[in-house]
Amino acid sequence: MSAPGGEPRDGPAAEPPDLPDLVVLSDLHLGLGENPASGRFHRLEAFFYDDDFASFASWLCTDAARSGRQLRMIFAGDSLDFLRVERSVALPSEGPGLAHAAALARAILAGHPGVVRGLAELLAAGHEVVLLPGNHDLELQRDDVRTELRQALAAALAVRGLDDAAQVQALARLTFANWFHHEPGRIWIEHGSQYDPEGAFRYLLRGPAGGNASASEESRDLPLGNFFQRHFYNAFGSLASVVPATPNANRGYLRWLMMHRPRTLVQVLYRQLPLAVRLIWRFARVAAQAPPAALSRAHATGLTAEIAASPLGERLRDVDALKQVGDLHDAAWRVGRQLVRAGLFALLISLVVLGTFSAGNLAIASMRTGLWPKALLSISLTLVLLLLGAVGLVLVLLRPAPPPLPGLADAAKQIARLAGVPLVVFGHTHAEDVHALPAGWYFNTGTWIAVFLDGELSPRSRVQCSFLRVEGTRARLMRWSPDRGRALPVALLED
Repeated sequence: MSAPGGEPRDGPAAEPPDLPDLVVLSDLHLGLGENPASGRFHRLEAFFYDDDFASFASWLCTDAARSGRQLRMIFAGDSLDFLRVERSVALPSEGPGLAHAAALARAILAGHPGVVRGLAELLAAGHEVVLLPGNHDLELQRDDVRTELRQALAAALAVRGLDDAAQVQALARLTFANWFHHEPGRIWIEHGSQYDPEGAFRYLLRGPAGGNASASEESRDLPLGNFFQRHFYNAFGSLASVVPATPNANRGYLRWLMMHRPRTLVQVLYRQLPLAVRLIWRFARVAAQAPPAALSRAHATGLTAEIAASPLGERLRDVDALKQVGDLHDAAWRVGRQLVRAGLFALLISLVVLGTFSAGNLAIASMRTGLWPKALLSISLTLVLLLLGAVGLVLVLLRPAPPPLPGLADAAKQIARLAGVPLVVFGHTHAEDVHALPAGWYFNTGTWIAVFLDGELSPRSRVQCSFLRVEGTRARLMRWSPDRGRALPVALLED
């Protein structure tokens, strides 16, 4: 077993000499990029690092040529973001897999020429690129979306001077996976959202046509996090780019808004609350209906195909069973109960404050003293009540959040056992992480976009450009430093 720093823990492992090095990254969340009509980025864009990615790809190619190593770059989901797009650009929809997905993929790729240029350089240099889907880009399972990616890369390869035959060879090194990337005895990679109740799909495998499901059917398998992203967080504009994907993210982000951007929060709630209530009610009713037959069939068919193609065989059913699907019907009622409790609590506090204020003023008015002492006592009572109310509000906002659900780390432990691999890699949480497993390591690759860290102090930049470098079974979390033109280790603190 190898340590995260790259040094062997129990002695060097014998590796096949032709085993390619892996570069794993995730959660780029490419949006619509720059709007050529205005010269500005679209308001929900989160990825502003096209040139940095292009320089990263060039450095990888140069470094691989110097060492004589082959590279396989693996995108572990949420590379493209089909959820965080303006309603004026994307047709209204409740989830992935609808007819406009290909057009939206074309627009996203056109908005990020530096990323396309970097991928084309890797492919032209003889390296491989593998794309996995996440909960924000499940559309990558669709044939029409994959066609858009191939066409965009073919155009970039043509600009590099590759003829048709060379383009075909280069594009053959671009592959897609519907769920995971598994190398027996070495590594298992997937996005990780299936082990987060706010991001899991009950029917993950949609097939080349997105399961041929209607919008109504897809609504019955819409993760709660996707629901909030499309119908709530997008209303915050550029602030939505720093919403984390971890459990308890909704609570932490709302608490941050209440403390730092209360006016923005009130404005968005005022505009969105009626819509949110209607949507939650509608989704609660939809989710309580019979399971969507088209998606159920597509997932069953896809799982059977994965079992037939994988050396793990039927053990993939056990991996699929590890998913932590949150029920949207129950979630809607849970949110409703929380809102009712919050309203009752606010009403109770208001009644207590009002009663205390009224009783105090009556007591002051009955005192046999002059006007100025009464006025001074009344003002003092008001200030004390306001201070107590403010202290109570701060205590509510600063109360510790419940510990994050251990779903991803627990799932990594089970997958390592089922798949027989020493390395398990997820993304999704937007936070770089590493944990020892009984016979290996679990890594989280983090993200390339700005992240929201609620109260966390750590020696890290706001944008890490992080990735996992794997040589054989030795793995280490790294970050790309555009200023220094090389990769550096990611800084992580002990828990």
